Order: sequence, then C-alpha cells, then structure tokens
Amino acid sequence: MPNNTVCRGINLDDYGFTDTAVDVPQAQIWDCQTPRVADGGQWVAVSANMIMDGHNCVWLTQYEHETLAGGSMYAVHLPGHIPEAGSVGGPPLASERREFAGAPFDIRSFFQNVIRDPEKLPQAMEEIMARFKTMNKPQSSPTKP
Repeated sequence: MPNNTVCRGINLDDYGFTDTAVDVPQAQIWDCQTPRVADGGQWVAVSANMIMDGHNCVWLTQYEHETLAGGSMYAVHLPGHIPEAGSVGGPPLASERREFAGAPFDIRSFFQNVIRDPEKLPQAMEEIMARFKTMNKPQSSPTKP
C-alpha cells in the first residue's frame, strides 16, 4: 500500500485458523472468492497460499498489488467495480470455488467462533463431525438388473 494510505480496517484472507484480530486488530475475515460490491476500490490483504491453494483467487494477481512479509502476503488494490463472478477479471464462479483445507464449509469462520466463545466447543464439535460425516457418505450405485 502506498505510504500515505491511512488504514482504518482491512479485509484479510489469511491462511490459518487463528483469530486475525490478535495479529491485525483492524482486520476482518474475508474470502477472496466472494468479494462484495462495497469492496470495490479497497485494499485487501491475501495470503499467497490462499490465491491458488486454499482458495481460488488467481483473478487478484492482475490488479495493483504489493508483496508483504517476504512474499507470503499480498496487499491488493481491488478495482472500483469488481467484475461479475466468472467474467474476465472477476472472481470464480461458485462451482470453481475452493474451501480452505478442503473442508465442505467455511472452516475458518467455524474456528473463529469457537476461539471467541470456547464454551461453544462441545456443540461445535458435534456440528463439525456431522458435516464431515455427510461429506464422506458413499454414493449409492445403480442396481443391476
């Protein structure tokens, strides 16, 4: 980011399960695959691992960006108008999105909620086990005549 930029908050798509507010108090969890209209023209921070591994955000590399932390993070200046998903210059279609760690849901938000309210851990563990169990159900095969 240019030196004269004042940061009052930043959207952050980081590679991890920790509470981002501990390291970057002004940060909000953000998913580079699903930018909002209000994100247009803003600077965002994205872990290099989320661009092609944890998420599918190669689309960001065409915009003005600065490397941070030795290249492990990027600050990206989003265009004023973010193109539609699946279009040139835009984020991926829903069918092309990836969830961090291959989870069947946004696992980072799940862990953020537990970190902020540890008393929810037993209920959260039941929920996560149920979600993973439904993900691993075998597909039924057609019956043979």
